[in-house]
Amino acid sequence: MARSLFTLVLACACALPAAANEGVPLRLDRRLAPPPPRVERDAVRFLSADRITGSETKTLTATGNVALRQRGAAITADRLEYSTETDTAVATGNVRLERSGDSATGPKLVYRIEEGTGEMERPVFEIPKREDRRSSSRGAAERALLEGEDRTRLFNAEYTTCPVPRDDWTLKVSELVIDGKREVGTAWNSTVWFLGVPILYSPWLSFPTNNARKSGFLPPTLGSSGRGGFEFALPWYWNIAEYQDATITPKLFSKRGLQLGGEYRYLRPSYTGQAEVEFLPNDAIAERDRYLLAVRHAHQLGRGWSVGVNAQRVSDDNYFRDLSTRVAATSQTSLPRDAVLAYSDDTWAASARAVAYQTLQDPTAPVPAAAPYRQVPQLLVSGLRQNVRGLDWQVAGELTNFRHPELVNGQRFIAYPQVSWPVRRAWGYVTPKLGYHFTRYNLSGNDGGDSAATRSLPIASVDAGVYLDRPWSFRGGDFQQTLEPRLFYVRVPYRDQSRLPNFSSAEVDFGANSLFRENRFIGGDRIGDANQVTAAITSRLVQSDTGLERLKVTLGQIYYLDPQRVTLDGPAREGKKSDLVALVSGQVTPTFSIDGGLEYNVSQGRARRLDLAARYSPKPGSLVNAAYRYTRDQVKQVDLSAQWPVSGALSLVGRWNWSLEDRKLIEGLAGFEYNAGCWEIRAVAHRFITATQQVSTSFQIQLELSGLSRIGINPLETLKQNIPGYRRSDEIPR
Repeated sequence: MARSLFTLVLACACALPAAANEGVPLRLDRRLAPPPPRVERDAVRFLSADRITGSETKTLTATGNVALRQRGAAITADRLEYSTETDTAVATGNVRLERSGDSATGPKLVYRIEEGTGEMERPVFEIPKREDRRSSSRGAAERALLEGEDRTRLFNAEYTTCPVPRDDWTLKVSELVIDGKREVGTAWNSTVWFLGVPILYSPWLSFPTNNARKSGFLPPTLGSSGRGGFEFALPWYWNIAEYQDATITPKLFSKRGLQLGGEYRYLRPSYTGQAEVEFLPNDAIAERDRYLLAVRHAHQLGRGWSVGVNAQRVSDDNYFRDLSTRVAATSQTSLPRDAVLAYSDDTWAASARAVAYQTLQDPTAPVPAAAPYRQVPQLLVSGLRQNVRGLDWQVAGELTNFRHPELVNGQRFIAYPQVSWPVRRAWGYVTPKLGYHFTRYNLSGNDGGDSAATRSLPIASVDAGVYLDRPWSFRGGDFQQTLEPRLFYVRVPYRDQSRLPNFSSAEVDFGANSLFRENRFIGGDRIGDANQVTAAITSRLVQSDTGLERLKVTLGQIYYLDPQRVTLDGPAREGKKSDLVALVSGQVTPTFSIDGGLEYNVSQGRARRLDLAARYSPKPGSLVNAAYRYTRDQVKQVDLSAQWPVSGALSLVGRWNWSLEDRKLIEGLAGFEYNAGCWEIRAVAHRFITATQQVSTSFQIQLELSGLSRIGINPLETLKQNIPGYRRSDEIPR
């Protein structure tokens, strides 16, 4: 949950030695003369040089390769004068101060050892890369004051993470205070320069030096979209406490007005959650107030009990289409208002739930009565026990009250106990299963006049498979090839369900997931009659030395022994065989992988659906994805995406999702990333369809100054969603 204005570490203070303990004597190690006797006390100081003169009780002068060490800190110089009366060291000529791997150099250093105070002229500091730092950094100042208690004040200072001699970006401040004890930095008159141009100014900044959370302004975000115009946001972060924070974000849309947003988050060992609100008064285009409200909470009560809340609401159907540039947001059609109380243990799971939805219609293609039923309440229970005297049993139950302003209302009760007898051997398995499905309705507002109805029927199935394998060699490689035939039989008797309401059922679209289902419907209101056998066979090619699955191929088909009688919003199926389903996937070579599925109607000799995807990735950060999606009379799309370096620092990114059926772009993206080592820039133009006749066009650009800040709208989420396998440039091995 950490957020900070700048995550820089100007650790000149950390590179300076701590104050000496009171009364600690000085130990001398001369190269040209034997050391005098020393007294063992709280700490030891070591001084070495080519020549040391003076009195140990007054003033010592060391010249030539001078080194003063104490408590892991070291001062080296051409000349050093140490006064025992004032406990002050004055180092001149090529002065270098080191501690904990950090260093500062300058022409002169005055340091009062016991007080831990002093002054350094024209310090130049270096902070190397460590595990807790993503990059090394360096800087300089006109003067540094060491104020004791790990506190340093720098004047006219500069900071950068760029290597010498590059100063692609620098942070320049007129005065900077580093408080090592509080781990806080404070800067006045700060300006960020990028390629010689000032891009960000602040009269006052306060930031943590340890990457901890701290209240303050976050970097601004800039961007543009076709529906909102130019966008500028300046978030303010409030570190309320260790376990809670808030972010307040004023955001300006040049075409619509000023939006105010807020996010509150909390995190405890037993509960977590967040609340969001956005308000845009008097949208200049929509000519109305626009708002979003969202609350999420999850709470572990202990002993298996938990509660959760997820509630969202927006002012109108077009809220996300007009004000968001993310596909995940604009594609939402139902916003939940959901509360649940749940219990679970090793055997049982139960929940009490109340759920309703706000349905977001496409204004150009509204769907009548599109809102789903409210379920107030819904009670669910399920149980599972395995190997009870060789048997596995499970039970599922439901009691739901369905409410809708325009459709049939009522309560639905479901009880579905099942028992199976799995027989597993090294050569395969056989699993017979028997269940009994009971449903009862109490209805109101039913035009047919039925106030109650019941349905009960047995469901039986047998699932059996065999494992066969053999060693196989190909082009010098050793593989294990498997052959896995599988048969699945299901028997469900017919029951007339035409007068039953449909609260939540839909027919599962036929495909690979339909081959081994007992019910072709989901939702509980329809149980499909069935007397059918599924025959399938799978073959795998597994690399022997690594266990990597190089290739997997599956063929399957359902054979119907009886005609279909139970339907839902469509005609009964024709024929005695389903489409032939073929699946293929695997990492064919270290750089090339495929994933595809085909549904083929053998009697008609044509495909009903084809999904084919391939990826070529010779190394991390270099990849090309290609996909083709086809559904007869519905979808015919080509989808290409890529991330490809064109030089050591520059990579191009893009996506082209084109509908061959409609001859239009579904979603497109084009952009680039440039990684200069100490800074990166990402720019992305993004366009996608949000409704039947609406599109969203946006431009996102972000400048990341390593070790300092990110400025602009972050396009990383957009890139990850549009380019499968995408990796950010600073995560790619070089």
